[in-house]
Amino acid sequence: MKTTIRPGTLFIGGSLLLGAITFYLLYNYLQEVSKPKAAVKTAVVMARVDIPARQAISEPMVALFPVPPELVVPTAATNVAQVVGKFTTGPVKQFEQIRLKDIAEKDKVPGLSPVIPTGKRAITIAINDTKGVAGAIFPGDSVDILCSLKDPTRGEQVTHVPLQNMKVLAIDRAITSATQGATSSLTLCASPEEAQLITVAEEQGVIRVILRAQGDEVVAEDKTVTLDRFLKRSPKIVEEKEEKSKAEPAPVAATAPAPPPKRKIIIYDGGKTIEHEVRYP
Repeated sequence: MKTTIRPGTLFIGGSLLLGAITFYLLYNYLQEVSKPKAAVKTAVVMARVDIPARQAISEPMVALFPVPPELVVPTAATNVAQVVGKFTTGPVKQFEQIRLKDIAEKDKVPGLSPVIPTGKRAITIAINDTKGVAGAIFPGDSVDILCSLKDPTRGEQVTHVPLQNMKVLAIDRAITSATQGATSSLTLCASPEEAQLITVAEEQGVIRVILRAQGDEVVAEDKTVTLDRFLKRSPKIVEEKEEKSKAEPAPVAATAPAPPPKRKIIIYDGGKTIEHEVRYP
């Protein structure tokens, strides 16, 4: 017996199949739409620890952290290399984003502490035109300290150069740019012992500074000068002494006086005769 499929039945079956496929696709679409999408984040440099102001930033202090774009602060660093080796101009708290405007190169950081070498100190001395080379000293120059004071052991005024090749960190009121010369003070880079010597010299005597040539780091022998030595080294006095020595005849060596003559005396002692030699003046 032959089975005949009616056209209406095929239409209904196709419609059901098409509806099933449509339902499946729609279901999958709704499932994908309902899934939470991963938010796109931006990696920025944050502090792993609290970093004080004017502190050099090392690599262990910072790291990259992902942050939603809406939370990224303006000028935030996005690469660790942008901040390592730089100095903070203000304090940075832990997990705070590091902004490029809050860091600077070593020579641009406010204050002197970043530029003082380890083990050294900054000390300021007062100067004027006569004691400070008349405004010819600038930051970065090197100077010697000349001190004149009374020697308690000799009881006389002495002058010597106790310190040499001292680096000038700043002039006057912490001016570090080389645009004008010093007029009232110099801030020098010194070790603690050198700072003590400068303090004693300034409080017990009079100090001056001697400007060194650029690149000259030779330490000269410190020969203490006294008034007596100064007079002996004076060209005029040396010349007068030489002329006087030429005019005066050479002294004649004195001859030894002749010994007094010898004479004999005879002494009689119980029949004995004794002769003695004596010298008479």
